[in-house]
Amino acid sequence: MKKINMLTFIVAGSILSSCGNAVKNNVAPIPEKFQTQVIEPRETELHVTYPATLEGEQTVEIRPKVDGYIEQVLVQEGTYVKRGQPIFNIDANTYKQDVNISLAAIAAAEAELETAGIQVQRTKALVERKIVNTFELKTAVNLERVKKAQLLQAKADLSAARTKLSYTRILSPIDGYIGTLPYKTGSLVSSTAEIPLTSVADTRKVYAYFSLSQQQLQVFLNKYKGNQQHNRLKNMPEVNLILSQGETYPLKGKIETLSGVLNKNTGSANFKAVFANPDGRLWSGSSASVSVPLLLKDALLIPKNATYEIQGKRFVFTVDNKNKVQQMPIEIMDSANEKTYVVTGGLKSGDRIVCEGLQYLSNGMQIVPDGSAAK
Repeated sequence: MKKINMLTFIVAGSILSSCGNAVKNNVAPIPEKFQTQVIEPRETELHVTYPATLEGEQTVEIRPKVDGYIEQVLVQEGTYVKRGQPIFNIDANTYKQDVNISLAAIAAAEAELETAGIQVQRTKALVERKIVNTFELKTAVNLERVKKAQLLQAKADLSAARTKLSYTRILSPIDGYIGTLPYKTGSLVSSTAEIPLTSVADTRKVYAYFSLSQQQLQVFLNKYKGNQQHNRLKNMPEVNLILSQGETYPLKGKIETLSGVLNKNTGSANFKAVFANPDGRLWSGSSASVSVPLLLKDALLIPKNATYEIQGKRFVFTVDNKNKVQQMPIEIMDSANEKTYVVTGGLKSGDRIVCEGLQYLSNGMQIVPDGSAAK
């Protein structure tokens, strides 16, 4: 009897144990908690950056107008010069000789003209006495006219010689900073040389040139009020300049002009933004970026860490009313700030997305939404 009871107890215990394991294996997993955010439209300001090239208000290449050897370089690279300040001297000996030769030619022409004038007066007297005929007088008058022309030619040669002599002293045509100096003292320079002696850049104002494609141009202009192009330019906000090292230039600029013709090679339009440069920090020829502020009134912003990328497309996980997540492709603006994207497609106001732990999610997975994520 005791053996039967013991056997019954063992069998019953085995059945209960197996039933308990079955129940344990069929229990559904408990949903995990994930931070989520409800998408709501709001006003925000983005900054769209465009690569730019800087140029001074005026940049002039300095080229020699006469050939010769450089006798003196009177400035150094980066020197600030005033208009009319000497910057090069070219050996002037040859040109001084040309001036002296022209002076001598004038003296000779004046003497010959005087002689021709005397001959005319003598011939007139002889014609009046009928000693010679009028042909002799006409010949003398014509000779005097030739000597006058030769004198004028000699004076013109002198003027040209003096002009060439003046070109041996090269002056700065504007106020500005001296560029590179590829030629040194003793270098032979020519008026036909491809490389200029130097350049002078007036950088009290600096122009930042940047371009937009034809597609970007229309979208860009439509963001500002105005029926005509110049009105839209006036309504554009002040822009920032981001220097090559990432520093923001302290003075703001203004977009002033837009080229009226698209570049036939690139199909782009060129903008010009103007920045004051009182301290000379901006250099003509350097690179920077123009940052244009863009105000969006009803933007759908999502955190960058709420997205992931697959084969060039960006996705988020949305949460439905049953707290199940679904992979959703989205479209975003090219512009973004440091932490958020602006969504242009795939999401609407009121949608809920998962903000963190995306690597642990899969389609159809049920979660416990935690709405504490920053909005």
